[in-house]
Amino acid sequence: MELISIAIDDEPHALAEISELLSLVPGIIIRGTFSNTSDAIGHLQDFGPVDIVFCDISMPVTDGIEGARMLKVYCDHLVYTTAHRNYAEEAFHEGASGYLVKPVNLERLIENVEQLKEIQEKSRRIEYGEKKFAFVTGNTKHSFIKVFYSEIVYFEALLNHIKIITTKNTEITYVGLKQLERDLMRHPDFIRIGKSHMISINYLKKVEGNMAFMTNGESLAIGEKYRNAFTQLLRKGMLSG
Repeated sequence: MELISIAIDDEPHALAEISELLSLVPGIIIRGTFSNTSDAIGHLQDFGPVDIVFCDISMPVTDGIEGARMLKVYCDHLVYTTAHRNYAEEAFHEGASGYLVKPVNLERLIENVEQLKEIQEKSRRIEYGEKKFAFVTGNTKHSFIKVFYSEIVYFEALLNHIKIITTKNTEITYVGLKQLERDLMRHPDFIRIGKSHMISINYLKKVEGNMAFMTNGESLAIGEKYRNAFTQLLRKGMLSG
């Protein structure tokens, strides 16, 4: 099992150090590094949640403790990496999943990650092993549509509604794409490739240039904003079936 992560630290050398350490930890993919919480949150809003955010505490404008509530919306685990020991109580009060004192020890980092892997594996077995479908609002008042995750090919956002293209038909829902992202970007089968599209990797046939070709014969443009992250995940094997 591989966990997707980002790292935040306002000191370039510290950010480089944690990135280097994370590259040595088995099963960790670093999706991005950021010098402040605002840029990190913007990335998470655009590209969807990650499993772990590694975050410094003492930073200008918005520190790691102040940014915790926003960061926790877009990650399952928030691990602090800090030179200060005296923030531990505040950190765990904000729901931290780890507190690593700089200079971060590789063995302790690996131990923390392994613990979080176990938690994620159990969580995903429960959440996606038992939950195989979702109900979304239909195109008439008080109507609901049952959609099976395994049948979804992709989503398309159109003005005030969403098209859900499945292997059987096309459904229309008025749930916003952001809400669908929060629900499904944590699901291992889905990834956003553009402002208006989120696809299921189960039905991704191939990628050529800036186009994603789906098994139902349709082709979708990979947005420039999402291209680098999508390509990195492809190269690292994150989208293998």
